[in-house]
Amino acid sequence: MILPGRSLLTRSIIRNVKYPTLQAQPCGVDLTLKRVLKWTSPGIIDLDNQLRQPASTEEIPFPASKENTPYLDLGQGSYLVEFNETVSVPLDVMGEVFVRSSLFRSGVTVHAGVMDSGYEGAIGALMQVVNPTGLRLYPAARLAQFVFHQMSEKVEGYNGVYQGMTDLRSSRHS
Repeated sequence: MILPGRSLLTRSIIRNVKYPTLQAQPCGVDLTLKRVLKWTSPGIIDLDNQLRQPASTEEIPFPASKENTPYLDLGQGSYLVEFNETVSVPLDVMGEVFVRSSLFRSGVTVHAGVMDSGYEGAIGALMQVVNPTGLRLYPAARLAQFVFHQMSEKVEGYNGVYQGMTDLRSSRHS
């Protein structure tokens, strides 16, 4: 069973939603852009996480604009995007992030892993600009839709290193 967007807001599963009327959707909640990051080091992945080290990142700032609203013009490539919204996933729910159709129609994809039951914290995704002419992004642009599924039972829940993360930059907890 998929949880409707309004239910996700009233149950505070999705938090820090700035525009609930625009963001609540029949099957989820739209996620809005907080910042765009680029990678500055390789990541390290192993079997048991003893050597694991997330890649370092650096923010791509919105430049000053002659218009009222600044924007970023991104070229082809891969970026880490952080969303304004945060999440608190109940122990009997799991989430998935999907690209909004306006993005894939513009030659951009968004990918993220499963959002485990019990996870609380910041939300991010991999954004790939495959359009050879790039993408223009404005602050708080709606990039993805977060969809949550009711599970058949409660589980122990996520208890990993990213629990409670307030910021996607590297692996810092703020």
